[in-house]
Amino acid sequence: MIKNKNVLVTGGAGFIGSHLVEDLLAAENYIVVIDNFNDYYQGKKNNIKGVIHDYIEAKDYKIIEGDLTTKSTFDKIDHEIDLIFNLASQPGVRFSIENSSDVAKNNIVSTINVLEYAVQNNIEKVINASSSSVYGNPIYTPLDEEHPKAPISPYAVSKLCGELYCDYYYREYGLHTSSLRFYTVYGPRGRPDMAIRKFFNNMLQEKEITIFGDGTQLRDYTYISDIVNGILLAGEKTESAGEVFNLGYSSPISVNELVDKMYTISGKPKKIKFIDKQKGDVEVTYSDTSKANKILNYYPQVNIDEGLKRTFEWQVHYNSSL
Repeated sequence: MIKNKNVLVTGGAGFIGSHLVEDLLAAENYIVVIDNFNDYYQGKKNNIKGVIHDYIEAKDYKIIEGDLTTKSTFDKIDHEIDLIFNLASQPGVRFSIENSSDVAKNNIVSTINVLEYAVQNNIEKVINASSSSVYGNPIYTPLDEEHPKAPISPYAVSKLCGELYCDYYYREYGLHTSSLRFYTVYGPRGRPDMAIRKFFNNMLQEKEITIFGDGTQLRDYTYISDIVNGILLAGEKTESAGEVFNLGYSSPISVNELVDKMYTISGKPKKIKFIDKQKGDVEVTYSDTSKANKILNYYPQVNIDEGLKRTFEWQVHYNSSL
């Protein structure tokens, strides 16, 4: 368990970051959050406010609003840091198609600056968030970490570049880095642009949902608590140094099957529109997690039915609070 450490979480007000911060605070760590609170999606400030409401002592955390592509942002950190979880990223495969230079700057330059800060300050390790999108369309499934990388979106390219920089700093500077390839993360506080949150939101309002393509594409949906557990395990294990890991549930289902489950849970009448597949979307995500099983002792616990139920309950509560 990571306990009594000074931990920097970049992107700590986001979907995954806020859940990670919540667990780290509960384990009596001091947390520094850096987030730029950009306009890509609303709700980040509410995310972090909800997480820290039980941690009002100044000793527990510090929140820095800043841009990681600007090195002066790091000057605002006034504690020695033991460990960094680098989750900051400009997300969105579709967004990246039209904003590739912005995505490159945000995701690549910020990662380099985090690694530079770690080396200059003798920090123990950096755990870097990557994405299953680095593989592109699979040649075989399930995909192990050695599967060829053929990203088909600027977002995926930027995440692969981040991995390469982590590997470089591990080899050249001896910095303990690990990169984690997340598979279709979902759950409470999910980004508003993510399919499961959008679908449940529309279902609750009895609005039509939109599926890109014919809905037969397969996704390895992974519940947020399993992802956070994998992140923490990577931070704990010395054996993770210099490694890359898949973090998924390893049981993909089609988008159509997902939507059927969601309508059953919501109890709402089906209203579905199919439109053309979007550029940058892969046909299949399917993780081979045997490496994470062996080295990290990572075994996801929340299946899709339970995860969707929990997510729906959160969405109902969220919508009622608006």
